[in-house]
Amino acid sequence: MSKRTMARHAILAAAAYGAAQAAWAAGYQLELQSIRAQGSSNAGSAEAADPSAIFYNPAGLTQLDSSQLTVGADIVVPHSAFSGSTATRNDIFGNSAPVSPAGGGGRYAKTAVAPHFYLAHRLNEQLTAGVGVYAPFGAKIKYDDDFAGRYYGSAIDLKSIAINPSIALKLSEQHSIGFGVTAQYMDAVLEKKLSFVSSEPDSRIRVTGDDWGYGFNLGYLFTPTPDTRIGVAYRSFIKHTLRGNARYSVPGTPVSQLVKGTGALDDSDSSVDLTTPETLTLHAYQQLDSRWAIMGDVTWSRHSRFQSLVIEMPTAQDPDRKATDKLEWKNSWRASLGASYRLDGQWTLRGGYMYDHSPVSDSRYAQPLMPDSDRQMLSLGASYRIDEHNTVDVAYSYLKFKEAAIDRSANNYDGSSTDRPGTLHGRYRSHANLLGIGLTHKF
Repeated sequence: MSKRTMARHAILAAAAYGAAQAAWAAGYQLELQSIRAQGSSNAGSAEAADPSAIFYNPAGLTQLDSSQLTVGADIVVPHSAFSGSTATRNDIFGNSAPVSPAGGGGRYAKTAVAPHFYLAHRLNEQLTAGVGVYAPFGAKIKYDDDFAGRYYGSAIDLKSIAINPSIALKLSEQHSIGFGVTAQYMDAVLEKKLSFVSSEPDSRIRVTGDDWGYGFNLGYLFTPTPDTRIGVAYRSFIKHTLRGNARYSVPGTPVSQLVKGTGALDDSDSSVDLTTPETLTLHAYQQLDSRWAIMGDVTWSRHSRFQSLVIEMPTAQDPDRKATDKLEWKNSWRASLGASYRLDGQWTLRGGYMYDHSPVSDSRYAQPLMPDSDRQMLSLGASYRIDEHNTVDVAYSYLKFKEAAIDRSANNYDGSSTDRPGTLHGRYRSHANLLGIGLTHKF
């Protein structure tokens, strides 16, 4: 094997597995677009009690009795642990050896904040317009330098913001429709380590990229009685091509410099195509009496668009340089049930439960940067009516992930060879605490 070929193998491995982590994060929906909705574990889409209906079902804007403003934010405090790992690394000569050191990565999941803003203006009895600004996707992970899976991924910082103007029309007392357009910005920073020989320090690749993408959402709300609402909402996929660059940090040791000298580690532009999943939601709300209400939501997400992912990093000497990783994601669903209780004229209490089925069902396709698994969420929330114009919402959620295995192979799963950086086997245990506060003002 020539020096150039060996170096090319190293860079292809870096490209493929750095890109794969971006795909996981791009498909990770925060679902923290309303503090009031969080209090019922997102079961209250049909309640349509504040301008966050712009996100959940824009037809619900017709249920607002005035122009309103809602602002809020969630702080997400994750707790994750990686354990029981065995890992090997492949050097540029094709030799396989245990990764050393091979730590658990420390407290790699970092605290993050997810803000949102909604404004709705009632134009007349039939027509309401509004705009929402929120964070639909996000990820923040940074492993310690000795993480056993560092050659698959060592850090990711993904941020997004969506601007979602909407309009809703009340066709009659029973039927409403809504439509919105979405401009979505996404920015990603990815890092992973490279090892050419075990006797030298790791090198590092850092890939950045950003892009604007566009989509739409629409909804229908049926109100057979003043106490009953049934809705359906659709949110389209959004295509992104994250364009940026790939930069390398290489130690001054002999073999690393030899690889660098082949040109295979040249800095370059980079791009990766990502498509966020479309969703279809069915939801209902029932006011039982003057105090109690129950609500539910079922959402289907088309994650099966993620079958494989390609990252391109062309250079002058290799304009076709790219790498592909197989993902094999499945479509997924989420179900929520919740209830609210009006304590008095000022306080309303709520709670809910959510089960979210993961699109990643095979440990062979699990990703070290934010490995996914089925999750459950329990939530409590409250609204306090300060006066006729202002209401404060608070919510707390406990999010528990099912223990997830990762079994990354050095070969493709049909036995054919690949440029993967080695093997990685271990288990992830994760949970998170989510605390949110928001304010709604009626004009």
